[in-house]
Amino acid sequence: MGVETSLIAGATIGLSIAVPFGPASMLCVQRTLGDGFHTGLATGLGVATVHLTYGALASLSASCLQLTSQYAFILPVIASLLLMFFSVRVLRSTVVLNTAIGERTALGSAYCGAIGLGFLNPFTPVLFAAESPNLVSHDPVSTGFIVLGVFVGSFAWWSVLSSGVSFFRTRLTARVLNFSNKMAGFVLGAMAVSMLAKTCFAAM
Repeated sequence: MGVETSLIAGATIGLSIAVPFGPASMLCVQRTLGDGFHTGLATGLGVATVHLTYGALASLSASCLQLTSQYAFILPVIASLLLMFFSVRVLRSTVVLNTAIGERTALGSAYCGAIGLGFLNPFTPVLFAAESPNLVSHDPVSTGFIVLGVFVGSFAWWSVLSSGVSFFRTRLTARVLNFSNKMAGFVLGAMAVSMLAKTCFAAM
């Protein structure tokens, strides 16, 4: 797998994990609305740092498991089912927009706070565990670029979100956020079906 292909593959994973609206997304939106673009972006950078860390850990774990042949088929099947579960969860969720403005948050505090929130979110490591088969390539260099791509894709989403919220702050509604959330749910579902299909065909 080439460098560009690996980065794109990782970025796709990073986007699929970052886009669904959860506590981190709402924190980014609220800080952008309350404190401006740079504070929202610092929040997103903190979450992307968490995604990079989990991506590296999930990739390392998957690499170790793939060394044992009996896990070659089981791991992708479990991962597909987990992704499908989260897809349904995202599709059934409803975003509630809170635009209340409190005390301004410093950039460093916004970054560190987002890291703390990211590591406290119990669903993030489970999502990365589900994506772990996609985080491993045949050679370590490609795997490294896939993990780097996770950070790139995640931070790209937070950049777009902060920019969009800052630019369209007067037009931002819960309906718009819910539409984006539903699209993310469909993407997670498509990835689950694709992974399961590839595993089934490989086993034939």
